Amino acid sequence: MKKWLRLGLAVAGLAAVALAARHLDGHAVLASLRAMNPALGTAAMILMIGGKVGAKVLRSQRLLEAECARAGCRAPTLATTARLLYASHAAGQLAWGPLGFTVRSVALEAGGLPVKTIARVHVAERIAEACGLVVVACIALVPVQPVAAVLALVLLADLMLIAFGPALSRATAWAFASSVADLAVLFLAARAMHVEAGVAPVVLAFLAINVAYLLPTPGQLGVQEAAITLAFATAGIPAPAALACAVAYRCAHLVPLLVVGVPSLLSVWLPQRRAA
Repeated sequence: MKKWLRLGLAVAGLAAVALAARHLDGHAVLASLRAMNPALGTAAMILMIGGKVGAKVLRSQRLLEAECARAGCRAPTLATTARLLYASHAAGQLAWGPLGFTVRSVALEAGGLPVKTIARVHVAERIAEACGLVVVACIALVPVQPVAAVLALVLLADLMLIAFGPALSRATAWAFASSVADLAVLFLAARAMHVEAGVAPVVLAFLAINVAYLLPTPGQLGVQEAAITLAFATAGIPAPAALACAVAYRCAHLVPLLVVGVPSLLSVWLPQRRAA
């Protein structure tokens, strides 16, 4: 059943890619990239690798330390966690999302962590990321429904502390910081393409991107661009300009991952291959 579900999601993802690329003008996209503001584009890349992924490194390190203390094993160093996260993101963004998960799991197991501990960490990371997204959504609702949004935030904070404890609460805080950095990356990418995107369409695009991640396409190619284009359309931004912002946002991920992530991936994968 699970195999057929994955196959169905993959087919749906490929269909979304085909739909998004049906009217794509590659020459126009390349021309728009040549008009990118280099300073803002570089700032988006630095913020992605240092802010977005950096916050995820600290999130994972806190969870690894908590779970290793529970299991009686030795947690990896912060430098090792950072290297594995950069390698994981490179594999996921440049190839296939689940590949990044596999690369990091195999490396952690080779480092002496029990499989159950690794699984618990991955589950906790997903919970922290989901809660971080809920916080972003609640904050976005403050101008519309301030009382309901604040009550939802308080309820979520109490639930995290009571049900999951301080370790996962701190991880959620870092996950939220990563989401804020990602929002800033998208905002800078839009400004780099000379598009005046406001806070509301940027937040909507960010949430749409995370929903689009449910479709397991290679590198989320197509569905990520479609999510940004549709979200920006709600603010009256024309489709060509919105697509240019989406391409700039992808470049803000790919360029630093090629520079930092690929060497990290090779440093993780080559020793595993030799050992095998």
